[in-house]
Amino acid sequence: MSLFLLIIGGIATAIFVASRVIGAARDGREAIDDVKGAVRRGNWSRQIDQRVIENLNDPRDSAAILMVQIASYEGEITTAQKEKMVALMTDSFGATADEAEGLYSFGRMAIGQINDAANSMGKLMRPVKASLTLDEMKDMIRMLEEVAEVEGVPSERQRELIMQVRRSLSLDKAYQG
Repeated sequence: MSLFLLIIGGIATAIFVASRVIGAARDGREAIDDVKGAVRRGNWSRQIDQRVIENLNDPRDSAAILMVQIASYEGEITTAQKEKMVALMTDSFGATADEAEGLYSFGRMAIGQINDAANSMGKLMRPVKASLTLDEMKDMIRMLEEVAEVEGVPSERQRELIMQVRRSLSLDKAYQG
Protein backbone atom coordinates (compact mmCIF):
# COMPACT_ATOMS: atom_id res chain seq x y z
CA MET A 1 0.00 0.00 0.00
CA SER A 2 2.81 2.36 0.79
CA LEU A 3 4.28 1.69 -2.66
CA PHE A 4 0.91 2.54 -4.16
CA LEU A 5 0.74 5.81 -2.18
CA LEU A 6 4.29 6.59 -3.20
CA ILE A 7 3.42 6.13 -6.89
CA ILE A 8 0.24 8.21 -6.52
CA GLY A 9 2.21 10.88 -4.67
CA GLY A 10 4.86 10.86 -7.40
CA ILE A 11 2.23 11.23 -10.13
CA ALA A 12 0.49 14.02 -8.21
CA THR A 13 3.81 15.76 -7.71
CA ALA A 14 4.64 15.38 -11.41
CA ILE A 15 1.23 16.79 -12.40
CA PHE A 16 1.65 19.66 -9.95
CA VAL A 17 5.14 20.47 -11.26
CA ALA A 18 3.98 20.20 -14.90
CA SER A 19 1.04 22.54 -14.26
CA ARG A 20 3.36 25.04 -12.55
CA VAL A 21 5.78 24.88 -15.51
CA ILE A 22 2.93 25.36 -17.97
CA GLY A 23 1.55 28.25 -15.89
CA ALA A 24 4.99 29.88 -15.72
CA ALA A 25 5.38 29.51 -19.50
CA ARG A 26 1.93 31.08 -20.02
CA ASP A 27 2.82 33.94 -17.64
CA GLY A 28 6.11 34.45 -19.50
CA ARG A 29 4.30 34.57 -22.85
CA GLU A 30 1.80 37.07 -21.45
CA ALA A 31 4.64 39.21 -20.10
CA ILE A 32 6.31 39.22 -23.52
CA ASP A 33 2.98 40.16 -25.14
CA ASP A 34 2.54 42.95 -22.59
CA VAL A 35 5.98 44.32 -23.41
CA LYS A 36 5.26 44.15 -27.15
CA GLY A 37 1.94 45.93 -26.58
CA ALA A 38 3.59 48.63 -24.50
CA VAL A 39 6.15 49.25 -27.24
CA ARG A 40 3.42 49.34 -29.88
CA ARG A 41 1.33 51.75 -27.76
CA GLY A 42 4.37 53.93 -27.20
CA ASN A 43 5.01 54.18 -30.93
CA TRP A 44 1.39 55.07 -31.63
CA SER A 45 1.16 57.58 -28.81
CA ARG A 46 4.25 59.39 -30.08
CA GLN A 47 2.60 59.74 -33.48
CA ILE A 48 -0.78 60.70 -32.05
CA ASP A 49 0.57 63.05 -29.40
CA GLN A 50 2.36 65.16 -31.97
CA ARG A 51 0.68 68.44 -32.63
CA VAL A 52 -1.15 68.67 -35.92
CA ILE A 53 1.25 71.27 -37.28
CA GLU A 54 4.18 68.86 -36.98
CA ASN A 55 2.89 66.94 -40.00
CA LEU A 56 1.50 69.70 -42.23
CA ASN A 57 2.12 69.18 -45.92
CA ASP A 58 -0.81 71.00 -47.54
CA PRO A 59 -0.62 74.80 -47.82
CA ARG A 60 -4.42 74.95 -47.61
CA ASP A 61 -4.19 73.60 -44.06
CA SER A 62 -1.68 76.31 -43.17
CA ALA A 63 -3.89 79.00 -44.68
CA ALA A 64 -6.94 77.66 -42.82
CA ILE A 65 -5.06 77.72 -39.52
CA LEU A 66 -3.90 81.30 -40.11
CA MET A 67 -7.38 82.50 -41.13
CA VAL A 68 -8.94 80.95 -38.04
CA GLN A 69 -6.21 82.49 -35.88
CA ILE A 70 -6.80 85.96 -37.32
CA ALA A 71 -10.55 85.65 -36.82
CA SER A 72 -10.18 84.36 -33.26
CA TYR A 73 -7.79 87.09 -32.09
CA GLU A 74 -10.73 89.33 -31.25
CA GLY A 75 -12.75 86.71 -29.37
CA GLU A 76 -15.20 84.15 -30.63
CA ILE A 77 -15.38 83.67 -34.39
CA THR A 78 -18.52 85.30 -35.73
CA THR A 79 -20.85 83.80 -38.30
CA ALA A 80 -19.74 86.46 -40.79
CA GLN A 81 -16.08 85.56 -40.27
CA LYS A 82 -16.77 81.85 -40.69
CA GLU A 83 -18.79 82.47 -43.85
CA LYS A 84 -15.99 84.63 -45.25
CA MET A 85 -13.37 81.98 -44.53
CA VAL A 86 -15.45 79.21 -46.11
CA ALA A 87 -16.15 81.41 -49.16
CA LEU A 88 -12.46 82.27 -49.55
CA MET A 89 -11.48 78.61 -49.31
CA THR A 90 -14.11 77.67 -51.85
CA ASP A 91 -13.10 80.42 -54.29
CA SER A 92 -9.32 80.42 -53.85
CA PHE A 93 -8.69 76.74 -53.20
CA GLY A 94 -11.35 75.39 -55.54
CA ALA A 95 -12.69 73.44 -52.57
CA THR A 96 -16.22 72.14 -52.35
CA ALA A 97 -18.42 73.48 -49.57
CA ASP A 98 -17.78 70.31 -47.53
CA GLU A 99 -14.02 70.52 -48.07
CA ALA A 100 -14.03 74.18 -47.04
CA GLU A 101 -15.99 73.31 -43.88
CA GLY A 102 -13.48 70.55 -43.19
CA LEU A 103 -10.55 72.95 -43.61
CA TYR A 104 -12.25 75.44 -41.29
CA SER A 105 -12.80 72.71 -38.67
CA PHE A 106 -9.19 71.59 -39.06
CA GLY A 107 -8.02 75.17 -38.51
CA ARG A 108 -10.07 75.48 -35.31
CA MET A 109 -8.77 72.18 -34.00
CA ALA A 110 -5.16 73.13 -34.78
CA ILE A 111 -5.52 76.51 -33.04
CA GLY A 112 -6.82 74.63 -30.00
CA GLN A 113 -3.53 72.70 -29.95
CA ILE A 114 -1.05 75.49 -30.64
CA ASN A 115 -2.86 78.40 -28.92
CA ASP A 116 -1.26 81.06 -31.16
CA ALA A 117 -0.16 80.51 -34.75
CA ALA A 118 2.42 83.28 -34.40
CA ASN A 119 4.48 80.96 -32.20
CA SER A 120 4.57 78.22 -34.86
CA MET A 121 5.20 80.28 -37.98
CA GLY A 122 8.12 78.17 -39.26
CA LYS A 123 6.11 74.96 -39.19
CA LEU A 124 3.03 76.63 -40.66
CA MET A 125 4.98 78.17 -43.54
CA ARG A 126 6.89 75.02 -44.48
CA PRO A 127 4.22 73.63 -46.87
CA VAL A 128 3.43 77.13 -48.17
CA LYS A 129 7.05 77.80 -49.13
CA ALA A 130 7.42 74.33 -50.62
CA SER A 131 4.27 74.37 -52.76
CA LEU A 132 3.03 77.86 -53.62
CA THR A 133 4.16 80.31 -56.25
CA LEU A 134 4.78 83.96 -55.42
CA ASP A 135 1.33 84.92 -56.75
CA GLU A 136 -0.33 82.18 -54.68
CA MET A 137 1.52 83.41 -51.58
CA LYS A 138 0.28 86.95 -52.26
CA ASP A 139 -3.24 85.54 -52.67
CA MET A 140 -2.94 83.88 -49.26
CA ILE A 141 -1.95 87.23 -47.70
CA ARG A 142 -4.98 88.82 -49.41
CA MET A 143 -7.20 86.14 -47.88
CA LEU A 144 -5.79 86.81 -44.41
CA GLU A 145 -6.38 90.55 -44.85
CA GLU A 146 -9.98 89.96 -45.95
CA VAL A 147 -10.68 87.79 -42.90
CA ALA A 148 -9.13 90.46 -40.65
CA GLU A 149 -11.42 93.13 -42.15
CA VAL A 150 -14.71 91.24 -41.75
CA GLU A 151 -15.55 92.83 -38.39
CA GLY A 152 -14.06 96.25 -39.19
CA VAL A 153 -10.58 97.67 -39.05
CA PRO A 154 -8.01 94.94 -38.31
CA SER A 155 -6.59 94.96 -34.79
CA GLU A 156 -2.92 95.34 -34.00
CA ARG A 157 -2.58 91.60 -33.34
CA GLN A 158 -4.21 90.77 -36.67
CA ARG A 159 -1.94 93.17 -38.57
CA GLU A 160 1.11 91.85 -36.75
CA LEU A 161 0.31 88.22 -37.68
CA ILE A 162 -0.16 89.20 -41.33
CA MET A 163 3.17 91.04 -41.28
CA GLN A 164 4.83 88.04 -39.66
CA VAL A 165 3.48 85.81 -42.46
CA ARG A 166 4.79 88.28 -45.06
CA ARG A 167 8.23 88.31 -43.43
CA SER A 168 8.29 84.53 -43.18
CA LEU A 169 7.52 84.27 -46.89
CA SER A 170 9.95 87.10 -47.74
CA LEU A 171 7.10 89.08 -49.29
CA ASP A 172 7.92 92.45 -47.69
CA LYS A 173 9.99 93.46 -50.72
CA ALA A 174 7.34 92.15 -53.10
CA TYR A 175 4.73 94.41 -51.45
CA GLN A 176 6.98 97.48 -51.33
CA GLY A 177 8.19 97.19 -54.91
